[in-house]
Amino acid sequence: MKRAFITYILLFVSVVCSAAANEFTVKVSSSTVEVGQRFQVTFTINAQGGNFSQPSFDGLRILGGPNQSQSMQVINGKVSQSNSISYILVASKKGTYTIGAASIEANGKTKKTNLVKIQVVDNNPNGAEAQRNKDQKRKTEAEQLKEYVFVKATVDKREAYVGEKVAVTYKLYSRLNLSGLDLKEPTRFTGFWTQDLQTLYGRNIQKSRENYQGQVYDIVELQQTLLYPQRSGDLTIDPLAIIAKVQIPRRAKTYMEQFWGGGYDVKEVVAASKPIKLKVNPLPSKGKPANFSGAVGKFKMKMSANKDSLLANESVNVTIDIDGTGNLPLISAPELKFPADFEVYDPDTKNSFKTTYNGSSGGKFFNYLVIPRHSGEFKLKPYEFSYFDLGTQRYNTITADSISIHVEKSDDEESVVFSGRRKEDVALLGTDIRFIHINNLSLLKADDYFFGSKLFYLILLAIALFGVLLILLAKRNKAILGDQQGLRKSRASKIAKKRLAQAKKHLDAKEYAKFYEEISTAIFGYFADKFSLDVAELSQEKILAMLKQNGQSDEISNSVQTILEETEMARFAPESSINPSVLYGKSVSLIQNLER
Repeated sequence: MKRAFITYILLFVSVVCSAAANEFTVKVSSSTVEVGQRFQVTFTINAQGGNFSQPSFDGLRILGGPNQSQSMQVINGKVSQSNSISYILVASKKGTYTIGAASIEANGKTKKTNLVKIQVVDNNPNGAEAQRNKDQKRKTEAEQLKEYVFVKATVDKREAYVGEKVAVTYKLYSRLNLSGLDLKEPTRFTGFWTQDLQTLYGRNIQKSRENYQGQVYDIVELQQTLLYPQRSGDLTIDPLAIIAKVQIPRRAKTYMEQFWGGGYDVKEVVAASKPIKLKVNPLPSKGKPANFSGAVGKFKMKMSANKDSLLANESVNVTIDIDGTGNLPLISAPELKFPADFEVYDPDTKNSFKTTYNGSSGGKFFNYLVIPRHSGEFKLKPYEFSYFDLGTQRYNTITADSISIHVEKSDDEESVVFSGRRKEDVALLGTDIRFIHINNLSLLKADDYFFGSKLFYLILLAIALFGVLLILLAKRNKAILGDQQGLRKSRASKIAKKRLAQAKKHLDAKEYAKFYEEISTAIFGYFADKFSLDVAELSQEKILAMLKQNGQSDEISNSVQTILEETEMARFAPESSINPSVLYGKSVSLIQNLER
């Protein structure tokens, strides 16, 4: 019985924890404001979210926003994150206003916030003037209690290079009992790119004890942030200000208070750390490579492709892997130089690094979807990655091996690539100008006549054969037209390619809604023609089942499922992270693979 009871308790706790894992909350700086007084509303989710839907603000005017912020916390080895979207609002008339429910998608589920009521009055005890008086009182009380409650900021270094990690930690020291903490306002780090490891938002107060200058204090770690200086010179790390509610013992006034040991008063004080000066040195100009893009740390790099032989108009993935320790979050996608015959889409970036107090370490991957449009032998030039090594204080350049790709001619190749035998190769595409021939010329005599020559009779024979061929083709087309199912199947690929070409036009014009609709129509229309069904009869599940019955590989089925799911998500979730260029490349490759 006891074991079953414990099991039920553990199940209940796990359910509660999982429900709390993805919380989407709303918070306002004040629920009662004056006419014309600015206030802030913040929507926060403690997970990775997407497809945020802005709420209705019911007559309130937006002065700023949406402003997005992200923070990451590492507590006892556990990593948690928080994503916030905030707005600055104001009301021009008094009354009661309602901020509607915002929604966001996280882990496949839609989360919504509660409705929030805002009371707008002419004179507010929490208005701007009252707030200034309250802040002044808090500062006065903080000055009186500065030996008992204060905030201290520490950094792991006082001098750094541009792009080098600097860790700042803010701690609250208190010799009084704490009953509540709140940030007075977010800290602005001008001149830095920042990443929060731990903040006061969304967590309970966790205290420890420390001996500081001969006194024992309760310590609360308020915030820990990584700073990456973006310019050289003397930069200032801004102070952090918090509002602390502290309990101050008072003398007993009654016999009951004397019996129970007296009472205490709760006071609000504003405690702030002192600003910190940081000397930021510029990266040396001596030996600086021309391709240096700002990577600082120690890295290794390699370039690879998932295939070295393919047909024209097939896709190949070229990947750049950068591993190491340093300012990995700031490293942007490399600009690779591909042959002119290659169609290249924007790279897909994937992060696999961890960020702690000591900085970021791990890997960053950039995947390029590339489609060669013509046959031939191609070689991708070696990519050079340069970084500044903090250990040696020198620049290092890593060079990846070149990649050879053999492209064979395909049926749908549109033009031919030519190589002229000159000092440099010349690509002759379509109807470009060709060189004048000056060797091995063949001239005709003046008394040579075309009529009655061998060539004349050969041309007559060719015309007769061509006429017979046209008759045979006409009979074949008549038979095909009589077979409607066969006609649909034969035209399926051609119609799908036309729709994909139309989708490409919408993609180039950035008409994404029409693009996704055209992709969906092309895929469903293709299978409807191949299976001799109406489009209305098809679904994703039915397509996958019929592919399995026809003996298609799991790779083809997975590709179909991925394209249909991404298209559906992009059509009905416009703010999703689907890359339209990559989706187009997948769709083109799918039709080509199915036709083969």
